Amino acid sequence: MSTRTIVSLLSIGLAVAGLGVAQAQEAAPVKIGFVDVEKAIVLVDEGKARLKELQDWAKPRQDELAKLNSDVTNLQGELASKRGVASEDALAEVNRRLVAKQREFEDKQRVGRRDFEQKQEALLKDLGVRLNEVITRYADANRYTAVFILRPNELVYLANSADVTDTVVKLYNERFPFPRPAEGAAK
Repeated sequence: MSTRTIVSLLSIGLAVAGLGVAQAQEAAPVKIGFVDVEKAIVLVDEGKARLKELQDWAKPRQDELAKLNSDVTNLQGELASKRGVASEDALAEVNRRLVAKQREFEDKQRVGRRDFEQKQEALLKDLGVRLNEVITRYADANRYTAVFILRPNELVYLANSADVTDTVVKLYNERFPFPRPAEGAAK
């Protein structure tokens, strides 16, 4: 056989093999989904309850900060009204109280923000682990090639069928009912 014949047969063989690969790829279409994780966390029953708990935890701290802020504003007003009228010692005393109250406000604000962020991060991590498990199971069962986190502001177009957020929320609530059976019995 000549070299030309061998090359021709090899080319034909590669073309046929390429068709086989192309047909195999057509048989398993690429399926991509998107999940709006922020929406899912807010919509799952556990997320609603745990976010409410976080808000309930934060409320007294917000109220305390509002009172401290009011105290700072009142002391600023007192200092302004006494300027030019009160003695230097009286002004120094009001200013000392004002500085102390401002420091207390800033310290409590900083600690409160740090504590809130830690609690929020722990909550999101905990929910995120279970949400990821539900998404993975759903994607595997429905032969998705990939599931991405949906960021609506970064998309130009998304087919409704590609947004699986509502399905994931439903599956999450089925897989992780809230309150948990043991919790509901204890109350």
